[in-house]
Amino acid sequence: MDAVRRGYLGLMLFIAALVLMPLLVVDYHRQTEDKADAAADTRAELTARPATDGGAPLSTSSPAAALPRILGFINVDDGQVLRGTVRITLATIGDIGPITYTLTGHAGQWPAITVPYLFSPHDGGWDTTAISNGVYTLTATPANTRISPRSVSFQIYN
Repeated sequence: MDAVRRGYLGLMLFIAALVLMPLLVVDYHRQTEDKADAAADTRAELTARPATDGGAPLSTSSPAAALPRILGFINVDDGQVLRGTVRITLATIGDIGPITYTLTGHAGQWPAITVPYLFSPHDGGWDTTAISNGVYTLTATPANTRISPRSVSFQIYN
């Protein structure tokens, strides 16, 4: 009699798995499509976001992203003229770890450990009036050597 009960129990579990499996597969596909749509919306927002919006940096962590990487700078573009206090951050995908900022013409380095990766030589951002007018290049170099550094050149005019 125990063998019959065990057999029925196994058969019932097998049937339950057969019934539930399509539901789980459909739900899995729905969730992965939602994540892909969210990642596409984030990329579209990054490219459409004006450089001077003052918003927080975008950082996404998507399982579909193959490798963590730096997408670019937020609030500064190549060739842009900067003045006053500026909040320059990085847009990233994945966990890139700590980074170090370097600025041409200055001996210092400024670390940024976690998101938001704010370039902050002064409290709350960067007071550009502390340096002379000219053309500068800011480079963000990750501690992880497998991730490429990113640079942006701009002009300071106060």
